Formats: sequence, structure tokens, C-alpha cells
Amino acid sequence: MKLKLSRYQTKLFMLCLLLGAVPVVVLGIFSYMKSSSLIESKVLKGNDQLLLQTQTQLENTLKIIDFSIFQLGNSQAVTDVLQTPINAKNYPLVDKLLESMQRIQIYELGIRDIELINMDQQWIINNKGYAKLEEALDPDSPVLLAELDKPIKWMTQAPKTGPGQTGPTSVYLIKRFPNYSLPSSAYLVTQMSTQQLFKTIPRSSELGSLIVLDDKGDIMETNMEADRELAMRSLPVFEEVRQSPGLSGYRTGTIGQEEFGFTFRKSTYNGWTYVSMVSLDSITRESKSIGWATLWACAVMIAAIIMLSLQGTNNLYRPVRSLYQKATDPEETGGGLQDTQDEFTVIERRIDKMSQNYLHVTGHVKRLRMELRPFMMFKLAQGELSSHEIQEQLALFGYNARPSWLAVVTIRIDSLKGTRFGEPDRDLLLYAISNIVEETIPADRRLYPIVMEQAQMTVIAGNEDSQDEFKQFLSNAIRQVQANVLTYLGIPVSAGISRPYKEYEQTYKAYAEGLDALKYRIAKQSETILFIENEEPETQMVFFPEHLEKQLVEAVKFADEKRAHALLKEFLQILSNRELTHNQMQNWLMKLLLDLLYIPEQAAATFASLDTNAVPLYEQLQRLNTVQEIEQWFHLHIIAPMIETEESGKEAPYQKISNEVIRIIQTEYDRDLTLEECASRLNYHSSYLRRALKKSLNVNFTEYLLSYRMEIAKKWLIETEMKIADISQKLQYNNPQNFIRYFKKTTGMTPGQYRGMWLNEQNGE
Repeated sequence: MKLKLSRYQTKLFMLCLLLGAVPVVVLGIFSYMKSSSLIESKVLKGNDQLLLQTQTQLENTLKIIDFSIFQLGNSQAVTDVLQTPINAKNYPLVDKLLESMQRIQIYELGIRDIELINMDQQWIINNKGYAKLEEALDPDSPVLLAELDKPIKWMTQAPKTGPGQTGPTSVYLIKRFPNYSLPSSAYLVTQMSTQQLFKTIPRSSELGSLIVLDDKGDIMETNMEADRELAMRSLPVFEEVRQSPGLSGYRTGTIGQEEFGFTFRKSTYNGWTYVSMVSLDSITRESKSIGWATLWACAVMIAAIIMLSLQGTNNLYRPVRSLYQKATDPEETGGGLQDTQDEFTVIERRIDKMSQNYLHVTGHVKRLRMELRPFMMFKLAQGELSSHEIQEQLALFGYNARPSWLAVVTIRIDSLKGTRFGEPDRDLLLYAISNIVEETIPADRRLYPIVMEQAQMTVIAGNEDSQDEFKQFLSNAIRQVQANVLTYLGIPVSAGISRPYKEYEQTYKAYAEGLDALKYRIAKQSETILFIENEEPETQMVFFPEHLEKQLVEAVKFADEKRAHALLKEFLQILSNRELTHNQMQNWLMKLLLDLLYIPEQAAATFASLDTNAVPLYEQLQRLNTVQEIEQWFHLHIIAPMIETEESGKEAPYQKISNEVIRIIQTEYDRDLTLEECASRLNYHSSYLRRALKKSLNVNFTEYLLSYRMEIAKKWLIETEMKIADISQKLQYNNPQNFIRYFKKTTGMTPGQYRGMWLNEQNGE
């Protein structure tokens, strides 16, 4: 690697360094910021969950107390005491009430005392017992009772302390009687133990400090330090939390030089506010370790990028050096490289010369542009041009881009028989026909004629008012083309015409329709014009003449050439007279071909003469255009070679008959076959069949049938789980005993023994 870089190499190095280093730096910064934000989000979310948990636990306790006091207030003990004057006689009612009050003052609920105050009778009952109201009432109680605006309500009372001092807030649950009328005649006051009530608040402040505010916004409980609590009380953000109308939210504030985040939730049950305060600076300190790790990772990556940039710069500059060496002569450089600034000057000079050559070539290309019309037509016919490309090509060659009607005309040669041309001239003749079309049809009514797939194709345009008028123009124009081709070339041609269409994008479909129309020439005369919509028959059920085909196959089998030729002509006559689609015609012809080709396989013979010109038979068949050509092809290339082979094999006259009998036995062994039935089916006398079997196989009919059935029985015994009785029945034995007796005579063992022997061999016994 070179350490001394040229000016261009330095620019490449800086570009590579920037492309590599900038994403790394951006990714590092983003990673650090994202991780810091994620840590902060997780901590705040954890504090919010802790806040929700604390609120839920505390409110569950308050609701239990609320429910217990509600039950006490509606109890008979309270009702009796309130409705009865208290004297020595009724003092048991007081004891009963005290017992009910003490029953709900369990330690877990944190109830410190319960007081029942009767304002009408001016007495109070609490844990100390019965007393007059003026003697036992707390001086602050009237203030609390006066602020009661609901039948039952949680209320708090700030402690009385000196300046700068804090103490526990008193928490009360007050219920009035009657519930929904003023003034009230009695109150049920429950005083809570704040130490037991707020025991669910975590005392550790590692995840932040928790603060509980009453409905007036005063602090009731917190786990933060006293000095920080005093500093927080004066924060503006703390006042925002108090005054916020939302049930939950998040605020930030600063205590001293440290920034804090405040997450708060307001209770819809009693109006208390739960606040979580966490130091954002401590969270940031936690993320600094991630920042240092990210910084070191980025430094290592940038160092690697610098090394790779140097290597990449050298690799990128190598083509420039090579291009310079190729663009100049050794004499110009004195056998060595000039400064880097001169390299591009030399390259630029060479490019200028290339530009001049380009202008020269461009002029030549413009002159040859019109020669690209056939290529455009090929792509248009194959559907490989987009709408935009079609419009560009039409404008380039000066064609009408918006005709009223379009149609594709395909022309093929009917036959070269009887003309001065042969098959090798077919392609050349199609190009000659294309020239005749170009001269016959005006240039403003057509696109450039081309030759595709053994056919001449032309897109014809028209501005006629109706489709029928356009079709009449097409018919007249094609007839004129046929007449000119016959005049100049002396060959008959037929034309297939697609359905009229209006957009050039549909040309490939119309081209396929034109070719499909030509396929119906089989049942037509030569020099015909075929409109696809007139030729396609309606879909209907057309049955294949199977009886006629079987007779034709039998005639070929028995080498009856005269009868085979007559049956072939009759078969093709039926095919041409019926309303068949082109596919149906091809299927009929292909089935006939396959059934005829099956004959050599049945006779185990080979017909070398069927391999004509090394072209597959189905392709030869698809190229035929008329019924006469099809008839001639079948006779010359299929039927005649087969009959000739049959005739040459007459030295074994009984072999063919024996093969037919064997085929019948092997396919119909499960029927009650007889020699007489087979002779009748093959149109031979039973004695003749008997002699043929004896001479070719050296066995009679019954022996071969029984032997083949025994082979089938062995196969079923091994491969299936059929019962022996079912096997004997399928093989036409009157009863299983006869089958078992003959099987044992043939194999030396019963069917059951044969199956058991085979199973033992399979199991390795």
C-alpha cells in the first residue's frame, strides 16, 4: 500500500473515510442518547409502577376502614345509642357500642380511636368511655366537623409545630348522622395511626422518594430526608403538581444544582396525590459508562475504517491509473506517469476524440433507424412494449398513434405442392409475401409487415365509422394481397384476422387470435380469409368417433391397407364436418396418432421409418394445414410403414395372434375366459387359435390361463392380506378346495404354506 498519496487519491481517501466514519459517529451518538433515554424511561416507568402499587395498597386499606365504619354507622348499636338518652339505666347500650367499636380497631387497619359525638345531647363516646362533649372534645374538632361537606369523608389535620418544624399529619374518617341533611345531629370520627397507615411506603429512596399529599395539597407522609423535604415544599413545580387538573402526569424541577423528575397520580377516591421524585442527574451518571463503552467502540471502528479506506483508495485509483496508461502513448509520458493532475487531461483529450467518433456513429445510426422497424414490430407482437414505449416508437417512425380501429392479419402459405418452390423456400417466400403486403396496402393504413413463427404478420389500422366497415376493408385488402401473391409467386395463401381492437397494447392478443384463426384452415379450402369471431365454434359436447378409430387400428394391425385408407378418409371427413375448436381437432388427431403408435409396442416391433427427418411426430402433425395434407401424412408416414413391417413379419404368422390372446388373458384373467370367446373377438376360428398357441408357445389355451392365474395368486399371497377363499373366487374357481388342490399340485405346497414361508423369509427366520 502506498503511503504517499496523490491529490486524487487523497480525495478518494477522504471520501471513503467520511462515508465510513460519519455513520459510525452518528450511530455512536444515537446509541448513547437512545440508551440514556431508555434508562431514564425505564426508571421513570418503574417509579410510576411503584407509585401505582403504593396507591393501590394504601387505598385498599382505606376502603376496608371505610367499609367497616360504614357497617358500624349502620349498626343497631349506634342507632340505639343515638335515639336513647344516656343514663344509668341505659348504660349497657354504651358498653355494647364500645364493644362494637373495639372489634374493628385491629392493629393491621391502623385505627387509633373511634369517637361517636351526639351534638343534640352533647356527649361523646370513645375508647375512654362516655363523657360530656365540653369535657372531652378536641379544640380542633369543631373545625373538622364544620368542613365536612359529605356524609362520610377522609380529612387531615396538619400538626401544630414551631417554625421550620414538621410532624405527623392526623388522618380522620368522619361520618355524619343523618346522612343527607344539615345540620347533622351526630358524627362518627375515626382517627388513624399514620405510622401503621403509611407502612406500605418504602423507606428506601434508591429508586426515588415517595410523597403523599392530602386533598388540600399538604404533605402527609414521605420517605425523603427532612432538609430535602423543606426545600421541595417551596419548589414551583411542586405547586404545579398540586394545581394540576389531570389525574396523572410528569414534571421536572431543580433542587439546588440537581434536577429531579416528579411523577404524580391523583386519587379519585379521596383526592390524595401520590408523588414520586427521582434525581435525573443520577440517572445520567448511570449512563456515562455506556457512553465510554460507545466511545471506545467507535474509536476502534474508525481506526479500522481508516485502514480499509487506505486500501480501498488504492483499489479505486488502480483503474484510473490503468485508464491513463491505456489512453496515452509511452512517447508522451517519457515511459513513466506524469502528475496526477495531467492524467485526467490526457483522458479528457481522448474522450473528446471519442465524442467526435460518437457524433459520426450517431449520424450513421440515424440513417439506419428505419431498419429497426421490424424489431419494434416483434416486441409489439410479443407484448414487450409499455404504453409509453409504444407511443415513442409510433412517433419515431411516423405512424398514426390514435386510429379508430386496429386488427392483426396473419398470412400463411396453403401448400407448395404443384408450384415451382419447395419446403426450403418457405421462409424466403414469406418475406416475399411481406413485401407484397407492403406494396399492396397503403402505408397510412398499416404498420411495418414482418415474418414471425412461419407466418407473415401485419397490423392494419382504419378510421371507418363502424366495425363492419373496417372488416369489409380488411376483407377487400386481403383479397387483393392474395391475388397479387398468386400473380407474382404462383402460390395460394390464407389469412387469419383478429377481432378489431383500439389500443396498440392489445396487439399481442390480436396476433394470437390471428394465428388461432389460421388453425381452422384444416376444414377449409385454400386461399380463404378467416375471421376469428366467425371461426370459433360455440362450446358443445362433441363425441370422439371411437368405433371408427378402433376399426382403423384393427385394419392396420392385420395389414389391410385398402381398408385402413378408407377408414382414415372417413375419420378425417367426420372431423372436418363437425363444429370442433382447433384444440379439439388437434386432440382427436393426437389420440389417433397415439393409438396407432401403440401397435408396435403391442407387437414388440420397431419401426425405424417412423423417425422421419428427426422431427417429433406431434410437431409434424401440428404443421399440417389441410385435411388432404393430414390424410397424406398419416398414410405415408404412419400407416404404410406399419403395414410394411407387418407384411415383412409374415414368416411368423402365429406370433401376432398369440400376442393378442396373451394380452387378453393378462388383462382379463379374472373373468370366465374361453378359447371360443377369444377366437370370436379376434375374428378367427377356435381351432386356428389353438394351433397358433401351440406353435408359438407350445402350450394350449387352458394351460397358459391356469399358469398365469397361479402367478397372480402367488403375487396376491405375498403382497396382500386377501383370504384364500377370496383369491380363489377372483380367479374363477368354483370352490376354494379346487384352488388349493391345483396350487399344491403346481408348487408342492398349499397357499397358506406358501404365504407362511414367504413371511418367515421376510422376518429372517
